[in-house]
Formats: sequence, C-alpha cells, structure tokens
Amino acid sequence: MQTRVIDESTEKTLRDIFAQRLVAPVDLTLYTGQENEEATDFTRRFLRELSEIDDKLELEERPLDDEARDRGLVSPSIEIGRKRGYRVELHGAPSGHEAGAFIETLAIVSSGDPGLGGDTRRKLERLDKEILLYSFVTPSCPHCPGSVLQNHRIAVAAPGKVRSVAVSAAENMELSRRFQVQSVPQQVINEDPSSISVGIQPESGYVDQILGYSVADPESVLAEFRAAAAEREQLVDAPSHPVTLTDASFEQAVQKYPLLVVDFWAEWCGPCRMLGPIVEQLAGEQQGRIAFGKMDTETNPQTPARFDITSIPTLLVFKNGQLADRLVGVQPKDSLLAEIEKHVD
Repeated sequence: MQTRVIDESTEKTLRDIFAQRLVAPVDLTLYTGQENEEATDFTRRFLRELSEIDDKLELEERPLDDEARDRGLVSPSIEIGRKRGYRVELHGAPSGHEAGAFIETLAIVSSGDPGLGGDTRRKLERLDKEILLYSFVTPSCPHCPGSVLQNHRIAVAAPGKVRSVAVSAAENMELSRRFQVQSVPQQVINEDPSSISVGIQPESGYVDQILGYSVADPESVLAEFRAAAAEREQLVDAPSHPVTLTDASFEQAVQKYPLLVVDFWAEWCGPCRMLGPIVEQLAGEQQGRIAFGKMDTETNPQTPARFDITSIPTLLVFKNGQLADRLVGVQPKDSLLAEIEKHVD
C-alpha cells in the first residue's frame, strides 16, 4: 500500500483552509506523459488526495498530446481554473515550497480576487494584447512562491489576457537553457530575453514593465497613472479614496481630518493585500464621515517607527489629531467598520 502524500495533520489543516477560502469550484486539469515518471506519479497522487479533501476541487487527467505539447506543456503540467477563463499553469510537480504556492493559487482562483492593489488592477484593465509570464522556480527556493503568486494574481486580475506559467526549472531543462536560468526565481515576459528579471519584483514596476508589452503607447498610459497617483496624495476635504500619505504629509493629514484611519502596509505583505480592497471600499462608502489614508512602510520609515508599528497591516485611528485606537491584522469589513465607528461622535 502506497504512503499517502498528504499526512493526517496536513489534511486537517488543508480541510480548514479550503472550508474558509474556497468559494467557487476550481477545475484542475493534469497533463501526463511517459517522461518524469516520479514527478508525474507524485503530482497525480497529490491532486487526487486534494480533490478528496474538498469537492470544490474538480480533477481531470488528460494525456500529454501534441496540442498540449505545442502549448509548451510537459509531464506533469497542471492547468488551474481554465473552465472559468483563467490561464494559470504549473509545469512540473507542486512539491517543496511550491506546494504552498499551489494551495494559495487554488484559493485565489476560487475567489476570483487576486488581492492586488487598486492601481495595479486599473493598469491591468488597460492591457490590449495577450501576455505570457514565466516564473522559473525550484522546490527548494523559499522566495519562488512570491514570484509565482505575483504572476498568478496578475493572470486572475486579467482573465483571458494574461497566461501565467510557473516552470519547474529542473523538469523543463530545454526551456531553462533557452532562457539561461541560473538563479531563481526568474521572470520572463513574452519569451523576450531582454525582459528577464531575477528575484521577486516590486509589483508596481513589474506591472509597468508588462504594460510595455501590451499597450500601443505605454509612456502615455504610465504618465496618466503617475498623474492619478499624485492626485491621490492631495489632502482634499472629503476624500472618496484612501489618501496616499508620506512621512512629510502625515502630520498635516492627522490635523486636517477630524477622524482619520491610516492603513500601514507594504507591497510584499500578503495580509495587506487582503485588507487593501476593504479600506478602498470603506473610503468610498464613508466619504465625508471618515477619512482614510495609506502609508507604505517601506518608503516611509519614520512614521511607522514613531508609532512603534512592528506588524502590518496595522490601522491607526486618529481623532481630533490624537491617536485613539490601533487595529492590527485583517478583519471583515463590517467588523472593521464597527471598531472604527466607536470613535464617531
């Protein structure tokens, strides 16, 4: 009898994760051939056991035929959410650190929420050509899941326009040699060697690079977004969006708004991605009643240090210029609003 890939403790954890985060069914198509037998067998068993944990995971296995090979698939390869219009793939086995990225991808595809910043989503709406994103990874690389998930989030945000492929470098030697993969994670856009980047890329700059491959006049588009970003830094009287705050503008904002909620975040922070859209929604819904701001802790270190912010996301609530509350971590929108409304006169 074969030993199960997923042990009892991990199964319990996954069952809880899926119960909380799987919203809609996720179709998984596994392509298998004769090569990479060990990796293929592991992947088949792993996916079967996952699909037994939650029936929202719908598994189908297909032979690696000529059509699949023409699309660059190898054995094993997995397509995730193809029936829902997403083009999210893993070419290789979901082993090592990539197993965690795979589970997170299932949740992202199921929810349809990529967890990207508002500016990023707005930029991706401007794509008018199809984009192929490669992320070359290895199972032992702790930084690779960040690269994979960034590309997958972009593909979920732009369904049908972006194809995101996580490539196991060791199981795709021909492709790895073609792009001279020596360090991972390595990203490639549209198979263009000049686009190669190594290491997890800052979200904003990476999406700007992608825009250069997909819009006719990227400089005009980026100039438009720079102007919009500058506008969001203005301390208007009743903002309908979170005002972008800096170390230089922070004190002025605290004194200007009778009730100000500041979201301290960073681009690399997963929970911050979950909280960001909630803050955006509340800013619009509470316009004229509660002002919201956002501060990037990476580019503005002084204010977080001043208020001893050691964990993000953290929301600081200021009433009449004084710190009134500190809310740490992600909360549902209604719960968060209830906490903030304790300070409304």
